[in-house]
Amino acid sequence: MSEIEIRELKKDEYEKWDEIVEKSPYGTIFHSSVWLTTCSNLLNKKLKIYGFFENNQLIGGCSLYLHKKGFLKVASSTCEMTPYGGVVLVEVPDSKVRMREHRNHNIIRSLCDVLDSEGLDRVSLTFSPEFVDVRPFIWNGWDTKVLYTYYLGLDNFENKISRDVKRNINKAIKNEIIIEKSEDIDSFYELFEMTFSRQGLNPPATKRFLAEVFDMVLKNEKGEMWVAQTKSEEIAASEIFVYDRKKVYRWSAATHPELRRTGAYSLLLHKVFQDMQSRGFKEVNLMAANTPQLAEFITGFNPKLVPYYGVEKLNVTYSFIKVLLKSGIMKWMKKI
Repeated sequence: MSEIEIRELKKDEYEKWDEIVEKSPYGTIFHSSVWLTTCSNLLNKKLKIYGFFENNQLIGGCSLYLHKKGFLKVASSTCEMTPYGGVVLVEVPDSKVRMREHRNHNIIRSLCDVLDSEGLDRVSLTFSPEFVDVRPFIWNGWDTKVLYTYYLGLDNFENKISRDVKRNINKAIKNEIIIEKSEDIDSFYELFEMTFSRQGLNPPATKRFLAEVFDMVLKNEKGEMWVAQTKSEEIAASEIFVYDRKKVYRWSAATHPELRRTGAYSLLLHKVFQDMQSRGFKEVNLMAANTPQLAEFITGFNPKLVPYYGVEKLNVTYSFIKVLLKSGIMKWMKKI
């Protein structure tokens, strides 16, 4: 097997990285250089894309955001409003299982060695659902976790919708709810804040971050916003979708707490899925599977539950601090 070289990509190599992201079964819009650089700049986190080279040819890589947490150096493949990142690989066509696993495991072992040499206190990677073989990380001493999402195939999806969702769709139609596209990020963020405030939470992203990422996806024709309005032009629900050549992703959603019973949100999703299907999209990543109340709603569309994986490695210092935080000792020390 050829020797694997791993090094940080230069900015003039990002175009080649994007080609790999499109080819790889693990690549998503969240791995694209424009998404990575936009988030890096907005959040003031350093971006590093490690390229995997075989015979001087780029065959994959791993994206990371780096920043300081106090005096600790931490790196993560994800950030605000970015569910997936990390490793992408171009698979060898028609290779046998043993050959494919040996090659991929060799690459991941080399990546682990490189990350170990970087002097990071914590490294956290969360992969796209298509990246399932995290064993090389486990065998190199990383911890692992399982998360979940839902996939909805758009072929004949209307035949799978539950009676409850159909009732809500009919209710919204009777309530004369109007579904249309929008670019009004101010109205969206107002609803976004309302949605989290209802749960006693702060929004997971600032208005500036959400607005600039949305502007980026619009300019690159990689996303759109849809809204559900009452006949009095109140926004009952709104959602931003992003997409790549592989699938659509429900990126950000918001609902009006006083208009939830209008059925608007069910109608909005139904109309969007119809539209996406007519445009040739095959599948939607619905997200929402890791929160009980969101999962209960979204299962009304009868999607498929799909696991995805995260791995993490902590050095001794970070592990010790984590134990102290968990035990409550550090909170107690701050009081004295």
